[in-house]
Amino acid sequence: MHRKFAIGLAALALLLSACQVGRSTQVLDQPLPVAPTVDVSPPAVVPTVAPTTAPPSPTASPKPKPPSYDVRAVQTKLTALKYYIGPISGERTGAFRSAVMAFQKVNGLSRDGSVGTMTLAALKAPKIPTPRGSGAGTRVEVDLTKQVLYVIKNGTITRILSVSSGNGKKYLTKNGNVATALSPVGYYKIQRRIIGERKADLGILYDPQYFYRGWAIHGSNSVPGYPASHGCTRVSRTDAKWLLAQISVGTNVYVYGGQYTFTAGSSAPGTDDPGGDPVGATPPTASPTPTAAPTPSATPSPTPTPAPTASPSPSPVPTVP
Repeated sequence: MHRKFAIGLAALALLLSACQVGRSTQVLDQPLPVAPTVDVSPPAVVPTVAPTTAPPSPTASPKPKPPSYDVRAVQTKLTALKYYIGPISGERTGAFRSAVMAFQKVNGLSRDGSVGTMTLAALKAPKIPTPRGSGAGTRVEVDLTKQVLYVIKNGTITRILSVSSGNGKKYLTKNGNVATALSPVGYYKIQRRIIGERKADLGILYDPQYFYRGWAIHGSNSVPGYPASHGCTRVSRTDAKWLLAQISVGTNVYVYGGQYTFTAGSSAPGTDDPGGDPVGATPPTASPTPTAAPTPSATPSPTPTPAPTASPSPSPVPTVP
């Protein structure tokens, strides 16, 4: 009986073993679960796009403020130095600006007509100009290098004016010819004058006083610190009117220095058809600019032969402003 029991147990064990094997096979036939894939690559870099708007332009540095100063004191100083003849009013008028510019030209400063630090310093130790010519009586000297005019009486400078002369540029005359904006140098005399406006082909001249053919000292609305005319000697309208009472027909005029110049009677460009030559006028003979100051005399020598006297009334002949 024990033997039968043992056999039964063995059979039961075999049956259980078969069941376990079948179950294992069935599990293995199923697909294994797949583990989720983990992306370990670095994240993509997104390129930075520059803004389409342009960066704001840099702000310009503010201009330095001009120093404060006593306008009346400067006007008084410029009056004593023969630059200013206006009222001591404390106002920055056009006459005051013109006087400041003339002072700056003589003292080698920036020619802007404004009183700055350097101009105030120069007023404390100003340069005193001396005439180049000599002789008694009244005469005018025009220094084209400094761009100033001296009114001289009996060897003493009584007034210094700011001027603007020929700029050396080409221009067309009324006849369509090309001329050059040159200023004559040498000795001359005031030959004729026109009181008031003179409407010329190249612009309006105020109170012109002619010293060589169509070239004159005349008033203008534009007198910058540099050469800017067609050849004439520009002064401010206020100074031109003042000059009428200081000089007259026959007053000696001595012009020297400068860059855009010619000697009277030469064949320099612009002198054959300058747009201001009176028809049929005989140009005066001018001496070349001397290397030394002329010998003192009643009048600078040699002096040009004056051209035929013209009527003081406005003529239709074009002039060179």
